[in-house]
Amino acid sequence: MSNHITKEKTITFRLMFDVSALFLLAIFSLLILYSSGCGKGDKDAAMPTPEVTVAEVKKETVPIYLDYVGLTQSIESVTVNARVEGFLIERAFVDGSDVSVGDLLFVIDPRPFEASLAAARAELAENRAALSYANEQVRRYKPLVEKDYVTRDAYDEYITQAKETRAAVEAAQANVIQAELNLGYCTMIAPFDGRIGRRLVDVGNLVGAGEATELATLVMLDPIYVYFSVAERDTPQVLTEQNKKPLSASIVLADGSTHPESGTVDFINNEIDITTGTVEMRAVIPNTSKTLLPGQYAKVQLLLKEQPETIVVPQKAIGEQQGDTFVYVVGKDNKVEYREVTAGPAVEELRIIEKGLTEGELVVIDGLQKIKPGITVKTETEAEAKAKAKEKSNAAPSPKPTGNKGK
Repeated sequence: MSNHITKEKTITFRLMFDVSALFLLAIFSLLILYSSGCGKGDKDAAMPTPEVTVAEVKKETVPIYLDYVGLTQSIESVTVNARVEGFLIERAFVDGSDVSVGDLLFVIDPRPFEASLAAARAELAENRAALSYANEQVRRYKPLVEKDYVTRDAYDEYITQAKETRAAVEAAQANVIQAELNLGYCTMIAPFDGRIGRRLVDVGNLVGAGEATELATLVMLDPIYVYFSVAERDTPQVLTEQNKKPLSASIVLADGSTHPESGTVDFINNEIDITTGTVEMRAVIPNTSKTLLPGQYAKVQLLLKEQPETIVVPQKAIGEQQGDTFVYVVGKDNKVEYREVTAGPAVEELRIIEKGLTEGELVVIDGLQKIKPGITVKTETEAEAKAKAKEKSNAAPSPKPTGNKGK
C-alpha cells in the first residue's frame, strides 16, 4: 500500500515537473520572440533618416587650364662693374633697395681722370694750333712754287707737315674722347628701374685694378619673365589657341596663393627638345607688388579657352574607388543612387563632369559616410547647412570663466 502511494506521488511529481518545464520553455520562447521583435523595432526606431547636404548639378562657362612648373627670370639684369682703376669714394644706395633709372649708385675718385682730360684737351689745342700754322704755310708757298720761287721739294715738305699735324689733331681728339669716357666711368648710375642687391665692395677700396671689379647686381622686377616647358602632346592645342590670340598665364606660388596679376605668353621656342619632349615657352607677368623674384619656382596656369555649357559639380562630391570615379545622386523620392561618372579637370572648387550627370540633378557633397545606395535621406543645401550651424553656434551657452576668485 505504501509502495503504491509512493509510486503515485512520484508520477504526480514528474507530471508537475514536465508541465512546469514546458511552461517555462514556452515563456522563454515568447520572451525571445518578443525581445527580438521589439529590439528590431526599437533599433529601427532609433535610427533616424540620414540628413545630407546636396548641391545641384549646373552648366557653366568654365576656363580650361593647363598646369606647368615655371621658373621666374628678370627681364633685365646687369652687374655694375668698375671699368676704370681708382678708389671707391661713394655708395649712394641701401643694399636691397629699389632704384630708378638714372639714380646714382657708385662714384670712383674722379680727380685723376679730370686731370687726364685736361691734359688731353691741352694737347688737342696745341695740335690744332700747329695744324693752323702748317695749313697757312701750304697756302703761302703754293703760288711761290708755281713761279719757281721755291723748290717743289720744299713745298711738298710743307704739305707733309700739314698732313702729319692733321693726324696729330685727330689722335688728340681721340684722346680727349677716351679721357671723357674714363671720367664718365667714375660715376655709375642705374640703367633701368629695378632692385639692387647687396654691395660687393665697400667705400675706400681700390677697384678696377687690371680688370673690371663687380660692385653690385641690379635686376628688373616689374614686369618679370616666367619660363616653362609644355609637353609635346599639348603643343598642337597650345599653338592653335596662341595663333588665335596671346594665351593668358597665371602664377600660383609655393604657398598655394595666386599672384594677383596675370600675364601673356610672348615667346614659344622654334623647336621641341628631343631629350625632354617639351617646347620652351615664356610669359610676361606684371609684378607691381614686386613679390615675384628671379629664380623662383611657381606653377604656371595656362588659360587655353573658356568652355561654355559645361557640367560641373563641387569637387567634394567626387569619390574614387578602385580607379572608378563616382557620385551619390539623390532622386525625386529622396533615395540615394550610386552613379559612376567621367570626371574632367578641376576648376577652382568645381570639377568638370564629362559623362554621367545631367543639369538639375542633386549630388551629395556632405554626409557621404552616412549613406549607401538605396536608402532614403533628408536633404539640405549647403547654404541651409551653414545657416543651421551658425544658429546652433549662436545658441550654444558661453563657457563659464575659470580660475580662482579673489577673496
